[in-house]
Amino acid sequence: MIAGTDDPQNPRHRWRCWLAAGLLCLLLVGVPAWAQTPARLQVYQLPRQPLEQSLAQLATVSNLQILMAPQMLRGKTAPALSGRYSVAEALQRLLAGSGLSYRLTEGGVVTIVAAAQPLPVPAAKPAQPRLLPQVATSLGALQVTGSRIRRSEFEGAAPLTVISAEQMEREGRFSLAEVLAINGMSVYGAESQGGGGRFSANAQPVNLRGLGAGRALILVDGRRVPDYPFPSNGRSNFQSLGSIPLAGVDRVEVMTGGASAVYGADAIAGVINIVLKQPRDGHQLKVRAGTSSQGGADQVDLQWSAGFSGADWRADYVLQYAQGEQLRGYQRDIQMPAQTAAGPQPALGLGLQGEGGVLQPLSAGVCERWGTDFVDWNYAAAPGQIHGPGCGTWHNAGYASLADARQEVSARLHAERDLPADIQLWTTVQLWHARSEIAAVPETITGPHSIRTGRVSQVQDPQLGLVSPLRVLTPQEMGGLAAMNDRYAEQMADLALGLRGYAWKGMEWNLALGHSDYRVQRDFRRLLGAQVNAFFFGPAQGFTDEGVLIQPLRLDHWYRPLTAEEYRAMSTTVQYRAHSQVDSASYVLSGDIAELKSGKLGVALVLEASHQSYALRNRPSVLPLQLELYDLTGSVGAGGRSRYALGGETRIPLTSTLKLSLAGRWDKYDDSTSLGIAPTWSAGLEWRPLAGLLLRASHATSFKVPDMHWAHTDGGGSFGTAVDVLRCMQVGANPDCGAFTSVFLTRTSRNPELGAESGVSSTLGVVWDAAEMMSMSLDYWDVRSEQGIGRIAPVVLLRDEAECRTGMKLDGSPSSADLRSWECRKARARVVRSGDDGLGRIVMVESMAANQSNERVRGIDAVVDARMDTAAGQFALHTAWSRMLHASRRVRAPGTLHEQWRQVPWQSGENRAFRSNFSTSLGWQGSTGWSANLFGIRYGSLPRVDGNGRLRPLFLLNANIGKRLTEQAAVTLFVNNVFNTPPPRDSSNTEFPYYYDEVYSAVGRQLAVQLDYNFD
Repeated sequence: MIAGTDDPQNPRHRWRCWLAAGLLCLLLVGVPAWAQTPARLQVYQLPRQPLEQSLAQLATVSNLQILMAPQMLRGKTAPALSGRYSVAEALQRLLAGSGLSYRLTEGGVVTIVAAAQPLPVPAAKPAQPRLLPQVATSLGALQVTGSRIRRSEFEGAAPLTVISAEQMEREGRFSLAEVLAINGMSVYGAESQGGGGRFSANAQPVNLRGLGAGRALILVDGRRVPDYPFPSNGRSNFQSLGSIPLAGVDRVEVMTGGASAVYGADAIAGVINIVLKQPRDGHQLKVRAGTSSQGGADQVDLQWSAGFSGADWRADYVLQYAQGEQLRGYQRDIQMPAQTAAGPQPALGLGLQGEGGVLQPLSAGVCERWGTDFVDWNYAAAPGQIHGPGCGTWHNAGYASLADARQEVSARLHAERDLPADIQLWTTVQLWHARSEIAAVPETITGPHSIRTGRVSQVQDPQLGLVSPLRVLTPQEMGGLAAMNDRYAEQMADLALGLRGYAWKGMEWNLALGHSDYRVQRDFRRLLGAQVNAFFFGPAQGFTDEGVLIQPLRLDHWYRPLTAEEYRAMSTTVQYRAHSQVDSASYVLSGDIAELKSGKLGVALVLEASHQSYALRNRPSVLPLQLELYDLTGSVGAGGRSRYALGGETRIPLTSTLKLSLAGRWDKYDDSTSLGIAPTWSAGLEWRPLAGLLLRASHATSFKVPDMHWAHTDGGGSFGTAVDVLRCMQVGANPDCGAFTSVFLTRTSRNPELGAESGVSSTLGVVWDAAEMMSMSLDYWDVRSEQGIGRIAPVVLLRDEAECRTGMKLDGSPSSADLRSWECRKARARVVRSGDDGLGRIVMVESMAANQSNERVRGIDAVVDARMDTAAGQFALHTAWSRMLHASRRVRAPGTLHEQWRQVPWQSGENRAFRSNFSTSLGWQGSTGWSANLFGIRYGSLPRVDGNGRLRPLFLLNANIGKRLTEQAAVTLFVNNVFNTPPPRDSSNTEFPYYYDEVYSAVGRQLAVQLDYNFD
């Protein structure tokens, strides 16, 4: 009998089993009473190799959690293991003669311990003990995210979620971003798939708790990864998961909540530590190919891994190739919402809009010149919509991507060498190269070009009068669909080198040096502003009294298609080049320094130094005041910073059942910001009043250093819309100013005086091993982020300008602002207008970054893990539920007339996070080599685009079935989105694909088949 198991005949044990089963029936779909069956035998084929590798492979094959200290295993070799054994027999044979044994904790964790006498190899087959309980992951040397102290227990004071490689595969995932999204921890996607012109379109960010990309720290084996070279929306830096292929990942550890006291900056919403696979002997091949049931979005994934070892060295490498096919909007039946009672209307492809949204008549037969690309259409009147005759297009939006084309090649090498004095030398090299193509919608001409402020949306034509012209280019005019694509090429190289060993009283030390380099280049075709002016417009003739540009349209060019040669002559290749890198050095000393009556006193000390830099350049220029490209602006910048850190952590056993964890850290930044030194601290309590019961609580402070791009940008631009408050007040239409919406350029300047964002998080929870094969947890969490950095909204600056020019507020009451003050002079200067007197239409607004927002989210997480062995096979159940109970956001505008805080909607266009997430998986492993898994997830509701109500929740079901063909080969069939469920329809969303494509997917049902082959 395995040590530490409960007697099944014990009344207390039976009571706990029945209670656990009853609770699970209420929570899920019902589970029969637990059956006691003999242990299942399993085939093992392990070569003679280092004991640490054999135990790691046993944990993976048997789906166990085995905790082991490297110093106990170093230099020990395990015998070859070949045949069918129970888990207990396999453990006994591997540990035979090593001087080691094992014990089973109440939570079902196998811990390797010293034995009084070596364990003999059993001469005869003993009575088979019960199979060890399944847990979520298998651990090698025990290092748990959330602490630098090595522990003998998996759960700690702060909630930690572990997603194993096996779980990722069961759920049919292709990327880490999908893994986190499907497990309800992160909102998937950075920017809209179909928007075109995206700043960071190929990135895979993390958005924990809906607090935004950049507020969660991503680590690989405990080391920080570099920022994605392109900032999100051209403004803020963040880390991306895209350069970390799944082939080399052993597990993902996610701790949600502040962790800066242990890991440093950016850990406001949490930490994600991606643990890579350890060296193991053998050669494995994995081939996976898939498609969608509606066609398109084909995917291929090839993985090859191999490991080698000698008496004092170990090494392995992993190679991966992945390819995904582009999917465009027209390949799916996505219906446009009805804009009028008559039904949907095509998008305007060619038209001249006059005052009041009325389209001027076109010459007869104009639309027919474009063949089937344009149709004659008389647009019906609808609130806020154009009406009258024009050329419509049903196709334009459908050219955009629903899934991007990609090709990825990656390689990873890890090696270890044992040196004298119990020192180990290790190194890891990871290389990644990717190419992708992103389909953008065709370019659109909407008015003349200004080199200072970009396109002009309204023009006074001497013959036509005041018009807002619009002309969409078709793919044929631009040289075909492929010519419209944005092309990305990305390279990432990561090198780590280190030494580790043991010091006084068995304290472990680790010295690590690292260098990470990330480069991205983006190339695409774009019209030149000067060429657009020369082809579509005549010479400028000044301004009207209202500041409208007077410039005639060349209708002979507006009313005919371009040739592909003409487009190429009018356009150029735009080149973006982005680069980020991190150089780091760290020294960690950790271990137990004293044996107290109540347990061991553990400590950890850390010293870190790093230098981080980035550069973002392009040509031709996209900067305001020197805009060469038509209807395109952007952001460039370059800078660097150094960081030095000192931290400490201790874990104090107050009693045999109560443990206190304390951590503190000081981070010093050397750059152009005013941050200086950032101190953080954390505390946690773990109380185990009963066997199998953990009560826990934690409190932590955190911070996020100002993004380098906010501090070093050269003044990026973006086009947007807002109400022209001054024009509205001048004609006396206020406060109802909806008819005075204006399109203009916003220029955002650097702000080296930014302060750090700060965070506070608290958790309170319980973990209960309700039975030998069931565990439950419930955690309450509360995360606050203060002094969040963002751009001051142009609508605020336009309001201030109007007050400082008229002396009146928007509601007609007198303003308290002094029109002669410095504040008012600054408010007027921030808005640049057309006309000889500078009081015409808005052409540019000057803004800047500021510490301007506070956010708070509170919620609960619940997890149930269970397993049951029956005559039909082994069943495993995992259920997770996350519910946001409260979310609030308030903002202010420092340096403006009204700096007071104001409440704003937490969920908005820049923050689309589900209020709830429920997922459950049921797995089955038969005794004849068959296996099957069902995985269901329910995404909660999101607000409609117009803010009136919410969208319905979305439920998706994935399934797979596998068969082990031989001891070396297995095949698995995956079906994701079994019922081909489309994203929730939003009738108020008028932008293709008419749903939130940052978080939903329209690919539909996906099918894939996978072959696994072990050559050893």
